[in-house]
Amino acid sequence: MNRTRWVLARAASGLGAAALTWALAGADAIAAKPRGRDRGAELPAAKPFSGPIARVLSESAQVYSGAGFSYRVIAVVERDDTVRMIERGKRGGWTRVQLESGIVGWILSEQILLLSPGTGESEAKPGPLRRFGRKLRERVLGPPNLLTARVGGTLSAGALGHEGLFLVRPQVFLSPNAAFEAYLGPSAGRETSRGIFGLSTNLYLSPSIPFTLFVSVGGGAVLTRGKVDALTQARWSYLLSPGGGLWLILKRGIGLRFDFRNHVLFRANDATSMQEYSGALAFTF
Repeated sequence: MNRTRWVLARAASGLGAAALTWALAGADAIAAKPRGRDRGAELPAAKPFSGPIARVLSESAQVYSGAGFSYRVIAVVERDDTVRMIERGKRGGWTRVQLESGIVGWILSEQILLLSPGTGESEAKPGPLRRFGRKLRERVLGPPNLLTARVGGTLSAGALGHEGLFLVRPQVFLSPNAAFEAYLGPSAGRETSRGIFGLSTNLYLSPSIPFTLFVSVGGGAVLTRGKVDALTQARWSYLLSPGGGLWLILKRGIGLRFDFRNHVLFRANDATSMQEYSGALAFTF
């Protein structure tokens, strides 16, 4: 009787172990099988586009997740890399591109040069003016850094009427199109010397390309001293300064700026108009 019980107990334990093994194997199979909500969790490979090919002109260029600097940077491309264009310059100086890695994002239009569709070869027989423009943009002009500028300034030298002029012009950008600019410095002539102080508002007309016209209006004060007659007292005048100019953006963020302004010095009983023609070394940060 005892032997019969022992045999039955061994058989039951064997069946229990087999059942446990089968249950564990089934659980592993269920766990390994993807559930419906998990299927397709992996992102599919980026669909290749068939747009034209462009080459990167800048030393390095950032690719953003959207058409603007407020979007995050998703990739960086280097000079001479090629990208495939999806939308060409339709959003304020931005172009949507696809990289060789499949990443799709937005890049500044001025940082790339269009090539022939699907080949990577230059467009057939461009005209001489177009070739000159390409060479100028590749070798001389830089990216349009007014789009990202927060502060900047110029060191200006030139003529104010028949006098020599030197002005320092720091500025703070409110947007790519607008900036507040202070100016101060001396001018010197044969008979008088002046100290000029003022503040102006500059409006940049095309900040998305590496050269832009701008208009300016400002005001301030001028301290005039006589040089011939030492007894002549210094006098203050109000200053009104409308004008404008041209800003060329070169490589490495340095630029050349040319200012043309009409400075009107006036007091209660008299007024004098003096024209400024100056060139400047310009920079932004």
